[in-house]
Amino acid sequence: MSLAHLIRHALAMPPREAARRVWRHARRMVGSRIKGRLMRGRFTYPQPMEIGPLARRLGPVPPAALKANAPALRRLAIDVLAHRFDLLGSGPVQVAYGVRYPGFGAHRYGPGPTPATGQDWRDWVAARHWPGNRVRVRKIFGLIDNPTYVPLDWQVDFVSGYRWSERSLGPAIAYGHLPGVDVKVPWELARLQHLPGLALAYGLDGDSRLVAEFRHQVLDFLGANPPGWGVNWACAMDVAIRAVNILLARDLFLAGGAAFDQPFEDELASAMLAHGRFLAVHLEWNEAHRGNHYLADICGLAWIAAYLPRSDETDVWLAFATQELAAEFPRQFGADGANFEASTAYHRLSAEMVLYTTALILGLPEERRTAFAAYNHCLWRRKPALKPAPMVWPPFSPGAMERLARAVRFAVDVTKPSGEMVQVGDNDSGRFVILTPGMPELDPCHLVAAARGLFDLDLTAPAEAEVETAIVDMLAGGTRSAVPTEPTRMVSGGADEGIASRVTRIMIRSDALAGMKPLAYPDFGLFIWRNARAFVSVRCGPIGQNGNGGHAHNDQLAVEIEIDGVAWTRDPGTFVYTSDLAARNAYRSASAHVVPRHGADEPARMLAPFKLENRAQARALTFGDSEFLGGHYGFGEPVWRRVCFGEGGLVIEDCLGGPAIGADTAVEEHNPISPAELARLWGLDLPFSPGYGRRV
Repeated sequence: MSLAHLIRHALAMPPREAARRVWRHARRMVGSRIKGRLMRGRFTYPQPMEIGPLARRLGPVPPAALKANAPALRRLAIDVLAHRFDLLGSGPVQVAYGVRYPGFGAHRYGPGPTPATGQDWRDWVAARHWPGNRVRVRKIFGLIDNPTYVPLDWQVDFVSGYRWSERSLGPAIAYGHLPGVDVKVPWELARLQHLPGLALAYGLDGDSRLVAEFRHQVLDFLGANPPGWGVNWACAMDVAIRAVNILLARDLFLAGGAAFDQPFEDELASAMLAHGRFLAVHLEWNEAHRGNHYLADICGLAWIAAYLPRSDETDVWLAFATQELAAEFPRQFGADGANFEASTAYHRLSAEMVLYTTALILGLPEERRTAFAAYNHCLWRRKPALKPAPMVWPPFSPGAMERLARAVRFAVDVTKPSGEMVQVGDNDSGRFVILTPGMPELDPCHLVAAARGLFDLDLTAPAEAEVETAIVDMLAGGTRSAVPTEPTRMVSGGADEGIASRVTRIMIRSDALAGMKPLAYPDFGLFIWRNARAFVSVRCGPIGQNGNGGHAHNDQLAVEIEIDGVAWTRDPGTFVYTSDLAARNAYRSASAHVVPRHGADEPARMLAPFKLENRAQARALTFGDSEFLGGHYGFGEPVWRRVCFGEGGLVIEDCLGGPAIGADTAVEEHNPISPAELARLWGLDLPFSPGYGRRV
């Protein structure tokens, strides 16, 4: 994080807490830089001969499941072979050293360094690292036996062209410090989420080039990114996701009939040990405000421990990760199954992480399960503490499993008939694994398909996503859980609180709005009506993250409407984070949403890029078959919104002062006949962003 971001956070805190935060940040950054100087001559790779072989958990994927998504898998393979990536709005970009990238708006950096003509790139890249790792880097690169292989530049933001130094210690990396620069771009590529899809493409066609490309790209990454150094060791979450995707891709290649040489297998095992040790030391745990980052850390640690051979170290990792995953179930997902971060996209990501890792743990072979009875908890000397052995099996209670199934159902319920998920809060396009390339960005059908491998659900998924069902089923070892049908939840109560002084009434007429089914998610703060043709939702509830609001927008009482596949109103999305803070604030402002207005006022201050003031305190009063009433206090005086069905359509009524209308209340009425007219009425002009870095 940059100093400017830290200052913004500090200004939003009580002085004493701000001083503590600044001191801790300064101490950490200074300590990291001192540590970096001391480590320049240190060897940071584990020795391969210390480890042993990685496990295998998967068998062949059914051919029918592969063929169902064959066109997308083949397109992915072509792009990966060409080192061409389209990530976070970059557009198709070929990533290499010395490329001049298009830039972000007016901001364009680079080009970065490139080997001299005729110089062996292996020697050139090795020389760019600190002396302690150069010999090992050159040895790893020596395993790339294709003389025509062109290495990737893993340190570059291939949108803006800015490049981080591979000689900076990961935790000391600065980001969010320059306009147009986005650290998420190299992080996204370094998650290596294209590799499992490459393995599935190999299972489809048996193209040996894909095996070689997987091997070469992994070796390229491991040599260019020594453990602990460079931008791709700055965030533990990304380290965790990368490890999972390498392990899953290797397993899928082997299941498809590929074979790897022993030196490569040794390097993979060494890399997994390095990833696990990094995670154990850099867990993103916070007693009050941990979220999807910590969830990713423990999921990644579980995968690494499950694939590495048993040892005192990996047994402790597996026990700790399992303990924490079980503990985070009720904390990060409410009783209604919805995630606590006030974001539907982050809900999808978190549910995906929990689902795949739960299947992995439940399907552990008997020999690996014995670790839960005999691990030495004294070897874990970090927070949070690890409880003594033995651990109860199964580690996940029936209530936790039901909550996970409800999380999947929430993802279905917030998806409109068109297949587009409602974007409440931030959307950074984050995924845990991507096994169904080519699917629409806002369609969570892959999560439903994966859940069908673990649960007996009355939910359907498209054939293109059946591969996820097969893989989760294999990970879980055939373990399946029956879960109850999710009931419709209703909330009601609260009396009218005074007489409105001003009312704005909108009437939208359509016969598609008849027979709408109500669904309430009060823990998340989303109230929905839907049928086969239409979808209406109202956002009203907590800002998430225990009041921190890191991924929340000023969207209280926002209405989303889709009728016969046409979006009458929809949340505009997120666009970007630190590369354009003005755009970030524009997309999370009240003026970007269909919410009650109070001039240009915001109902909550955007205190920092990832902090929203918890001022609005929105609450729902009533919700039922045909009416919602809720309000918030962000403007100093209460504002209420009533959404109801009647008179052959939908009525949206905004009341300032109180929800009841008196004889002297001024009423302003509008009857828009098109989405464009409704957008003009609310002054909505931001381009729609269906995913991070994209605007359409």
